[in-house]
Amino acid sequence: MIDPIAIGQTKEYVAQVEKDSKNPTVWILGAIDSMEKSKIIVSGMDVEMQDDGTTTVKQKDDGISNDFKIVKYGLKGWKNFGTVEFKTVKEKLFNRELDAVPDELLKIIPLDIVHELAREIWEENQVSEKLEKN
Repeated sequence: MIDPIAIGQTKEYVAQVEKDSKNPTVWILGAIDSMEKSKIIVSGMDVEMQDDGTTTVKQKDDGISNDFKIVKYGLKGWKNFGTVEFKTVKEKLFNRELDAVPDELLKIIPLDIVHELAREIWEENQVSEKLEKN
């Protein structure tokens, strides 16, 4: 049996690259639902149809761009990130209005943290080995 995605639930996460063990930044992460995840994947692709009927799918975004998209929609807050106040804005992703972290906040998160947070958020919408059916 697999478990459903915990939509709306959050978890606290301390990045592995965090150097401050006494007072670390705590990132509050939420799951990206399956529709959001598929739209993020599709938004990073470019589909071309040729005259001979063949279709070519090319990845137009690099992994870093996708990491920012994942964190934009999956980050739900933080504790102890300097004096920066967390906020979100409403943003449309393929006609779905979602809470999104504004770019002004995304750009002040160190890149190695963005990458790690994206990986952690993305994995919340995957079947882990222990949950796979035999």
